[in-house]
Amino acid sequence: MAMPSHHPRLLKRSYTQGELIADGFIHAAAIVAGLMAFSALFARVTIMGSLSDGLAMAVYAAGFFLLFGFSCAYNLAPDSSLKWTLRRFDHSSIYLMIAGTYTAILSQLPDHALAWTLAAVVWGGTICGVGLKLFLPGRYDRVSLLAYVALGWVAVIAFKPLTQALPSTTLALIVVGGLLYTGGIVFYRWHSLKYQNAIWHGFVACAAACHFTAIILAVGRS
Repeated sequence: MAMPSHHPRLLKRSYTQGELIADGFIHAAAIVAGLMAFSALFARVTIMGSLSDGLAMAVYAAGFFLLFGFSCAYNLAPDSSLKWTLRRFDHSSIYLMIAGTYTAILSQLPDHALAWTLAAVVWGGTICGVGLKLFLPGRYDRVSLLAYVALGWVAVIAFKPLTQALPSTTLALIVVGGLLYTGGIVFYRWHSLKYQNAIWHGFVACAAACHFTAIILAVGRS
């Protein structure tokens, strides 16, 4: 499927070779760092966690690698029908990364009723979002951007019980990561800025690192 001729994506300027190299480097660094980091996480889960922790972290790891893998493929692919297809999976994987991160965090809550309730809300939103991206590609992109942010911050409705259940360092890193994701949107939308896409993905990588650190510190403490 080719990108519709009226789609706003076609109005963006083409990235220079230097910008593509910078963007590719950030993706590659994130993936390599992820391979090492998740090895450490699963080792920690083996020692300090439970089987349910391991399953939750597997979902989290899948979301992480799908996000950076599809993002790398989409952003570095030349304009073509394949790029338009990859765009669907790239945008869908954002929802999966959000839900996977929540799954890992919620697995550390001692209040199982709260954990399952929040998980149902997040995964319900994720399923709807993925369906929209896969079956109605290129539509409602601005609404989807707001949906990413809303889904990412939905945990504020349970802020008090979360503060009582999770280590303060974990909570602080979760908030910092959320702010980085949200603040990075400025660069995502700033199309005229040179290296805009690489800067945006740098924010994503740093936010993901904050959330990973928050999760690995929480494993085994619930």
